[in-house]
Amino acid sequence: MTSQPEQSLWHRLLETRLTRRSALGSAAVTAAAVTLPVTLSDAQAAANNGAPVVADPKERISPHSVPTFRPIEPTTADAVTVPAGYRTQILAPWGEPFTDDGRTIGFNHDFVGYFPIDMLEGGQSSTEALLTINHEYVNPLFVGGNTQERTPEQIQAEMREVGVSVVRVKRERGEWKIVADPRNRRIDAFTDIELTGPVRGAAVVKGATTVKGSVGNCSGGQTPWGTLLTCEENVDGYQKAWAGSGYEMMHQGWVTEIDPFDPEWMPKKRTGMGRFRHENAAVTLAADGRVVAYMGDDMQDSCIYKFISRGKYDPQNRAANRDLLAEGDLYVANFGNGSWVLLDYDKNKKLQDAKNGDKPLFTSQAEVLADARAAALAVGGTPVDRPEDIEVHPRSKDVYAALTNNSKHGNFFGQIIKWTEKDGDAAALNFVWGIFAYGGPQSGFASPDNLVFDAYGNLWMVTDNSDLGTNPIKAYHGNNAMFFFPTEGPNMGKAYRFAVGPVDAEMTGPVFSPDGKTLFVAIQHPGEDTEDINNPTSTFAAKPGTKIPRPTLVAIEGFPGWKA
Repeated sequence: MTSQPEQSLWHRLLETRLTRRSALGSAAVTAAAVTLPVTLSDAQAAANNGAPVVADPKERISPHSVPTFRPIEPTTADAVTVPAGYRTQILAPWGEPFTDDGRTIGFNHDFVGYFPIDMLEGGQSSTEALLTINHEYVNPLFVGGNTQERTPEQIQAEMREVGVSVVRVKRERGEWKIVADPRNRRIDAFTDIELTGPVRGAAVVKGATTVKGSVGNCSGGQTPWGTLLTCEENVDGYQKAWAGSGYEMMHQGWVTEIDPFDPEWMPKKRTGMGRFRHENAAVTLAADGRVVAYMGDDMQDSCIYKFISRGKYDPQNRAANRDLLAEGDLYVANFGNGSWVLLDYDKNKKLQDAKNGDKPLFTSQAEVLADARAAALAVGGTPVDRPEDIEVHPRSKDVYAALTNNSKHGNFFGQIIKWTEKDGDAAALNFVWGIFAYGGPQSGFASPDNLVFDAYGNLWMVTDNSDLGTNPIKAYHGNNAMFFFPTEGPNMGKAYRFAVGPVDAEMTGPVFSPDGKTLFVAIQHPGEDTEDINNPTSTFAAKPGTKIPRPTLVAIEGFPGWKA
């Protein structure tokens, strides 16, 4: 049971309701209320006098017991709302020039990767980094002003707005800013990308070894050797939208590896990791040093996968590590018996016997990987409720997955699950699992999406509700939001609302700086439901004198130990 002092603290915490609506401009703004620190004694003091306190690590209680902020109320404000004592700053909005050749930040930010500028020298800078920003898709009303049949010029414009931005940032004089760097660049729908693995040169990709572009860039992952894994999700819609552009749908839908530190290294599509609606790739190491990546197929009644490399990670050989994801084995999860099932045409007879009518469903490993969803279901992979982000706990190594929802089966609120691999080894082929948190009015959240752990092992989650404002069962929710969850202790799995996004937007791609003092989060598709460009539903991050909302990053500061 919770001790009496902690109960008293929580009673005070939950009885005090405070909403802060902080509209964002081009500069930082500061919220104005109370921040609760980590230590119990200081927490009680702060609850009484409102003073932000930096915890003494020697006195720190379990960071899993109480959040270090006062949870906020739901809101429908057209702003990023954060707790008292925290501040927000807009960074790298859509359309901002940032490269030597005049390229601008792409549209609809999603995954954000933080690569300390000194990472390759063993450093962990928390004030200077290369950020990678995924750009998932475009809103044709805002990019070109045409929602009907695209003109060739509009198609070209849209193809330049997707992909990835690599952006150098630095914190100076209390604010983050973009700084010039020859590594600042865009990967878009025109970029040359090499195919690696079993699908390279196969008939299913028309013999291609190099393809054009990376699109549908949803979430992603980072490797221990300092590369980005950008995940291609909803790629099929472009076949019609970009008709006549040369777009090849089968060339998309993969995990693409990009080296933010080396512009000369051609990005690689890792076909051994399968083709489906990739949400992200959560990378960890097995007990023997092999690389393991967990991935979800973001669609109703689709599956969760695990890729295990053939080679082993060598911390002294970055060049060799950059080839590790070229070869490996792909597995699908069977939650009915807690097992990982190998998706290998030569080794799994179910794949050889699978039929589409009278015809074999697959005739080669390349075909298995190119339609991994069909292969997964053919071997008994468990269909789940829209698997979005998957992340690995930094200490326990338990794996957490956000299952967003599944209206086909009446699951409108979603849930977060977690599993433990046998013997704690990521390469194990058996696991046990359970529910970590349920969405719904009783928990305050719905439709969990991207996840991130802080250094203590607390879980942070952002939501992905597309029907807020129209679905009466979600009236309790307010705009899409970010929540904090203890992963241990008496409040394990309990959701505490930390931030709320603007109108029609998702908050996506959260990532902490190494010192935990800055949380970067993307604001995606504000004003998404706009029908009249002269009367947008949101004006969030619009340029001065305009109304058009802009996707952007937001840097949130005010965590324990932070100083302006």
